[in-house]
Amino acid sequence: IYFSAEVNMDKRNLKAKLNYEGKLFKSNTCGDVIVLKYESSKNVLVRFVETGYTTTVSAGNLVSGGVKDPFYPTVCGVGFLGGKFTKQNFKETSYVCWSSMLYRVFHTRTKENRPTYQDCSVSDRFKCFADFKFWCVGQVGYDSYDDKGKPFALDKDILVKGNKIYSADTCCFVPREINSLFNTHGNASGDCSLGVCKKGSKFQSSISKCGERVFLGSFLTEQEAFQAYKTSKERYIKDVANKWKDQIDIRVYEALMNWEVGVDD
Repeated sequence: IYFSAEVNMDKRNLKAKLNYEGKLFKSNTCGDVIVLKYESSKNVLVRFVETGYTTTVSAGNLVSGGVKDPFYPTVCGVGFLGGKFTKQNFKETSYVCWSSMLYRVFHTRTKENRPTYQDCSVSDRFKCFADFKFWCVGQVGYDSYDDKGKPFALDKDILVKGNKIYSADTCCFVPREINSLFNTHGNASGDCSLGVCKKGSKFQSSISKCGERVFLGSFLTEQEAFQAYKTSKERYIKDVANKWKDQIDIRVYEALMNWEVGVDD
């Protein structure tokens, strides 16, 4: 009787091997999967066609399409997890920051609404959530909050002025007050220089401090008006840098203290 049961089991396994091995199955979110080896209904070795990632899954999960590939780009067509994470991980600061970064750079509607991100890109390392999370943990300001209870923001162009690439070498975490220092929207009018607008025959300059517009004066020439803006802006940047000196990366502090405002900023 036992011998007969073993024979029947072997026959079923052989039939399953023929039905599975070498066959393609579709996953719900990660593309096609090919079965490399069938050991049992709970032990099926598969390879994801697009990424080459191999793993062991159950036959039931394979058939239902529920198998997951941590290297398949599921966020904006470019971002992938790079490891196994629980739903709780997706609520962490690092994941929210990572997914937001990818949406800013790669999501079509976001780029249309925020044209400053048109030419931005993300390094290969930062496209992997596991690598991004590992980088975050070692950064000054990560998981920190400002005096208004807001998390520090990921910034890409303070350490390297004008930078357009989100990467481990160019990014840092800063309080939102610092992050907004370089938002130049509304700082110029028409064809005038940054921080300058023309009123009648004269040129006026102003800067934004703590969300409020501060009038700097009227000038006979555009150059004089811009110089007033430049001087005031650089002084304000230093004031903000000193306010946060003990809570930001020393590289950020030094960059702010040496910041020079240019006409084309």
